[in-house]
Amino acid sequence: MNLKSHPALLKRLLLLAVAGLVFPVLPAQDSVLDQFEAEDPCSIGIFSSVKQFQPGVPFQVGVLIQPLPGWHGYWHSSRDGGDAPDVIWSLPAGWKVSEADFPVPKRMVEEGDLISIGYNKPFLLRFNLTPSSRSNDDDLSKISIPVKVIWQVCEKVCIYGKSETELSISRGDESITMDTGGSSMLAGWRDRYPVAAAKARGFHFEQQWIPEPGSTPIRKGTWVVRWSRRGDDRRPAVPLQWIAFPHGIEEGLISEARVERWNRQSSVENPRPVGWQVRFELQELGLGFHPGLLGVTLVPSPGKAAGPVPGMPAVTLEGPQEKKPK
Repeated sequence: MNLKSHPALLKRLLLLAVAGLVFPVLPAQDSVLDQFEAEDPCSIGIFSSVKQFQPGVPFQVGVLIQPLPGWHGYWHSSRDGGDAPDVIWSLPAGWKVSEADFPVPKRMVEEGDLISIGYNKPFLLRFNLTPSSRSNDDDLSKISIPVKVIWQVCEKVCIYGKSETELSISRGDESITMDTGGSSMLAGWRDRYPVAAAKARGFHFEQQWIPEPGSTPIRKGTWVVRWSRRGDDRRPAVPLQWIAFPHGIEEGLISEARVERWNRQSSVENPRPVGWQVRFELQELGLGFHPGLLGVTLVPSPGKAAGPVPGMPAVTLEGPQEKKPK
């Protein structure tokens, strides 16, 4: 059997290997598994913004996912791709951790013309850790927080693996002590994370959900998202291209869509009529679907130049929310 033509079976077999279960290795996979006995195709690192924390005061931590050259990992909504990294924290009593912030991904074409969304270079997942607000003298000594990451990376085949590390930190006497190296790493990635639309300075957003007529429950529909710069936005008019990455649905299919120029009717509030729009076609939606589950990350790009647009971050917009009756 050629497991390359059976990716689902290969995925299950590799998951069993990660879990530590014993199974007979199929001849077709001998060379693939032997390749990773000496080196995993992915490793991790951990970076904290502080060396010493204060009770109840949040601080940032980054978990660096590092696929080997030629390998790639995945965003939280990878389309035809694999699974995003799962970071598992063993926190002290009373501590809390946020959901991961993922940096802006890229579109990739895999074998079989599959479209996936992810990263072909190392990428930093950002978290906010909040220590317990209760002061404990025992916390003055250094504590270690175990961190486990379940990852999947792909080249010609896809491999699941597990990496473990720990965050070593202590409670400060009277103030927070910054970690220079960790703070520098986190600062270097700051502009690569999208911001919520409500915090996107200088932009106007609008959206519309158009269900397919006569579909009960809703099985198909079109989601239209439009945006433009506000009239009071004084930043230079950088010639932008935009890429839209949809996310947020667990059941159903959502189309890829190209961002197009859009001319809105100007007004006193927004005299700049030129903007952008994207239309997503959705189908085979589950019974629990509603438009508020949708989301899109809008990524500005300065043409063929690489990297983020200075002063203009990527934006994440949530789908239209149901209006509550007054």
